[in-house]
Amino acid sequence: MWKEQVERISKIREKRNRKLNLPGNENEISRFRKSVVEKFGEDVLPQQYYQFLQTVNGIEFNGLRIYGIDLIFLDSKPINQVDSFFDANETWESIKDEDELIFFGDSDIAWYCYNATKKSFVELDKPSGELMEIFGDFGAMLESAFSVALD
Repeated sequence: MWKEQVERISKIREKRNRKLNLPGNENEISRFRKSVVEKFGEDVLPQQYYQFLQTVNGIEFNGLRIYGIDLIFLDSKPINQVDSFFDANETWESIKDEDELIFFGDSDIAWYCYNATKKSFVELDKPSGELMEIFGDFGAMLESAFSVALD
């Protein structure tokens, strides 16, 4: 379902003569994935996030940002400047309490994360960090985030 939501966002942006970022290519994703393993000791990111990157390399729409591949791993500059995965995770490092959080996106009122300690995908209130919702997987979290942005 999130792919259909990305398509809806694309059509909305096209009406304003704006395009979404191109998908990450195989080499870019491979370099990014290698860096994930170096940082975390293993590939902790869900396959659904890589599928998202193969659809669009990050997205910013209506206050929602889903992070893309960092510029250092890209072959060319993206169409739109979007927050990158490693940069954003460094920025939000300070809100991590006792749980190990991996940030995939944010909006004006929420963070979208993987809580590695509790092994769950979550929406956290911004700025309090309080738990708002738990999701079964990355795709469900992404669908929820896009639904809010598309309303």
